[in-house]
Amino acid sequence: MRRVQFRKRAKQFLSLCLATVIFSAVTVYSHPSADETFFGETGKTVICIDAGHGGETDGAEYVYDGVLIKEKDINLKIAMKLQEELLKYENIEIVMTRTEDITMELRPRVQYAVDHNADYLISVHNNAPGNNDFTLNGCMVLTTVSHYQAPTAKLPNIYEVSEKLGLAVVEKLQLLGLNIGTDLGAQLNNGIVRRPYSPEGYAKTTSYYPDGSVSDYYALIRFGAEMGLPAIIIEHAYLSNALDYRTYLETEESIAALARADAEGIAQALGLKRKQEEAYIPLSVLPYRMPPSVPKAVQDGAQNYRILRLGY
Repeated sequence: MRRVQFRKRAKQFLSLCLATVIFSAVTVYSHPSADETFFGETGKTVICIDAGHGGETDGAEYVYDGVLIKEKDINLKIAMKLQEELLKYENIEIVMTRTEDITMELRPRVQYAVDHNADYLISVHNNAPGNNDFTLNGCMVLTTVSHYQAPTAKLPNIYEVSEKLGLAVVEKLQLLGLNIGTDLGAQLNNGIVRRPYSPEGYAKTTSYYPDGSVSDYYALIRFGAEMGLPAIIIEHAYLSNALDYRTYLETEESIAALARADAEGIAQALGLKRKQEEAYIPLSVLPYRMPPSVPKAVQDGAQNYRILRLGY
């Protein structure tokens, strides 16, 4: 009975995702130019970077080479590198919800961002299956399902800017060889996942925003919408998938590459200008070198990685 109910809900959720794709297909979005970049009260774009989990909350956990690898630690490494990368752009101010291994609930994270005048909240995570399917792999970005605009919102369209951020980040992560994750209908929507707080999104009940629209399943995004702050969650790779881990999460080099991809995507979506401090080659031009632990066939080129991995 439970299996039948699960399949029914899964079918409903995928139908909802497909409907979202069809709706999005008739709406044309363009990346803002540098002149359209949103600057906050300080004259700078303030981005809050949130390293997911921390302290008593480990997130996903898997053992590799006899060592317990915790998602919270990888998230923090990526977040710190992302801060470093974003500060290479003009008129940027960065605030961090955590820079060490501390416990922090979700609502206080969003409130911290609001209290520090953040214009955007970027939450750094890595994925794990809910059904022990260790073949799942790839990246996705979770964004708001609703067009709700809180009275305190600084930006005119939180839904649209969240989508722009998500699509741009997924685009850059794919340059590293990551494919779009197959879970939660991400492939149906170019790597974007919008999960409603309703039975269609696997919630037991339905929750609504003040405007009557169905609210978001993911609490961080929901709290962000309620406080008028665009919040996205980047799921970089599957810690549960050995090849994802070896390729993208195991080394400092691969973690730095993820952070750089995030930064390039955010900069593209927000129209940020890079400081002229050093010679810079974008990821689209500079091929990503995979760590030595990745099989030789895969190292031959990130461009062929998504094809090769299917037979690995």
